[in-house]
Amino acid sequence: MKRLGIHARIMISAFLLIIATAFTLDLLGMIITKRFMHSRFKDRISFLARYLALNSEVGVLIGDKTGLKSLALNLLGEEDVARVMILDNHDNQLVDLERPVQGPLSWVETPVVFKRTHDENLLFSAVRSTPFGPQKIEAVDSIGKVRIQFSTHSVDRFLVVITKQFALFSAGLTLIAAVVFFFVSRSIVVDVTRLVETAQQVERGDMDLRAKPGNLPETAQLALAMNAMLDSLERNRDVLKKVNQEVVRQKTLAERGKFSMMIAHEVKNPLSIIKSSLDIMKKDRQIPDDDLMAAYIEDEVRRLNALIEGFLAFARPANPVFRTVDLNALVKDIVGRFEVQYTNCPLRFERRIPAGPCQAMADADLLARAFSNILKNAAEANGEDGAIQVDVRIEGESWIMTIADQGEGIEPELMEKIFEPFFTTRTKGTGLGLAFTRQVIEAHEGTVTARSGETGDGAEFVVRLPIGEVDKLSK
Repeated sequence: MKRLGIHARIMISAFLLIIATAFTLDLLGMIITKRFMHSRFKDRISFLARYLALNSEVGVLIGDKTGLKSLALNLLGEEDVARVMILDNHDNQLVDLERPVQGPLSWVETPVVFKRTHDENLLFSAVRSTPFGPQKIEAVDSIGKVRIQFSTHSVDRFLVVITKQFALFSAGLTLIAAVVFFFVSRSIVVDVTRLVETAQQVERGDMDLRAKPGNLPETAQLALAMNAMLDSLERNRDVLKKVNQEVVRQKTLAERGKFSMMIAHEVKNPLSIIKSSLDIMKKDRQIPDDDLMAAYIEDEVRRLNALIEGFLAFARPANPVFRTVDLNALVKDIVGRFEVQYTNCPLRFERRIPAGPCQAMADADLLARAFSNILKNAAEANGEDGAIQVDVRIEGESWIMTIADQGEGIEPELMEKIFEPFFTTRTKGTGLGLAFTRQVIEAHEGTVTARSGETGDGAEFVVRLPIGEVDKLSK
């Protein structure tokens, strides 16, 4: 029984219960029917006995055995009557007739009475007291008795037939109830089995699978609860995955920052010595400023110094010093500086910045460096030609800046990597500009995202900063 499934257990239990109920009802029904049939049969024989006693009154009084025998023979012709006896009041047998009959035998006895009329002698009358005075009653004397022996064989045989029919009927009802219960229990078990199979598949790793609501309200609610639990687990799993990824990223950034600072400090001092030595050598040996080799050395020293500064800037945590800043004015100033820087180039800066101020709590220096990195990348993507669009708008409690270039765009497989430290597609890049930009924007509780159209349609960077409850005006 322990290894049987829920369906088998329900079916066995229900079948045994149905059989026990049918057997009990059958037994009780037969007991009641048997008592009822025997009682009615005995009442019938008693009625025949009373009828014979009534007709035997005169015969008993005059001792007419021939007439009494005729009456007894008529009664003896009744089915199940085995013996008829008529006796006088001294128990002398006047008639005794019998015939063989099968089955158990029983006796019924009825007195033969003599009734007097009102006109007879008052000595034979009786008087009874009533609320309305004394009243005469008929005097009744027993002058003999009638005994009838009968058999219950036909009744018992009829009960056997009824018992068989009732048993067949009960068996049929039991079978029908078992079939109905089988399909009812099967519908319940099918829903439960599906839920078990779903749980097993989820256990094997199929976290996207969801349980189908069953036909019953209870199993449907269980399926919905199970699906809600799986949705919650999936959300928690996604959150945990993101947290783990962020922990790994922060750990990686910390390790890279330590390494960058170590390298920067180890290289910066020798680089300073090289720069100082070059300046002294140019002065002592009177090397002209247009000397090609000296120019190469100075360019490489400046490039290495810029690289070291980038390492140091990224390695240091971006801890902004917040103060009230006009973001619109800040972007206008940065774009203006780039316009001056690229005056001799065909590169154009098309800006749509609201004329009014938009004030927010921010670190102007860090944001200026972050925005400059995006504009610098856009200018390099354009090849210092074409146009760079700078759009600023306000949506609700957010200040949004979009910088779009006309370069070759960003490959889809590289879109997730461009903000990672040390990732670059250029031979002279350090891969720290956009990483530093994201670090600064996230320190301001903002976001920076990139999107790219088809190849040749350029790239677009979107910076979103919260401006909260600070007063903001835009025209």
